[in-house]
Amino acid sequence: MRRQSVLALALPLSALLAACGDGGTNTSPLTPQETQGVYNVCSLRFQPSQAALPAADLLATVVNTSPPAPKLPPSLTLSGQSNEYQLLYTRKSDNFLQELRGTTGFGGTLVFADVPEEGSSEVRRELLLPSQLMLRFTDAPRRLAATGEVTYSVRRADYARAAGISEEGLQERINGSLTGTFAVGACP
Repeated sequence: MRRQSVLALALPLSALLAACGDGGTNTSPLTPQETQGVYNVCSLRFQPSQAALPAADLLATVVNTSPPAPKLPPSLTLSGQSNEYQLLYTRKSDNFLQELRGTTGFGGTLVFADVPEEGSSEVRRELLLPSQLMLRFTDAPRRLAATGEVTYSVRRADYARAAGISEEGLQERINGSLTGTFAVGACP
């Protein structure tokens, strides 16, 4: 008798745990076909963990949101054919086109964009990016959101430049998190 009651409890519990992977709304991971598209970069901010330090609004200080023609506004493109992405933007200081390419992984409602160290270190440093962007996907409206759930550190000089402040008195590494919104079509 005892075996039946344990088994009877174990089956509903395992079903409940499987459903909780992403809040119970989608137990299978997203696919490139579901998330593919060209997303406009609507917001991108690095918020230091230390409350006394200002946030770095990267669209105000680093990225030219209205670059000269024929360059396009900043965008994040997710491939529908493979696990790859491309981030394009024009640097505000010199109007040079910047590009970051990497691979993606998928969870229930999450897109994980790996940020490579080699070959893209300049982009990674000036945008204060973590080694992996965790983006929450919504289909209606079609958006990706970096919610600031991951804390990591950036170099003092990179943070100061992006925040528009002096390096003086700052620690060697600044801990913080990235928030951002990416949308297909008009920004919210």
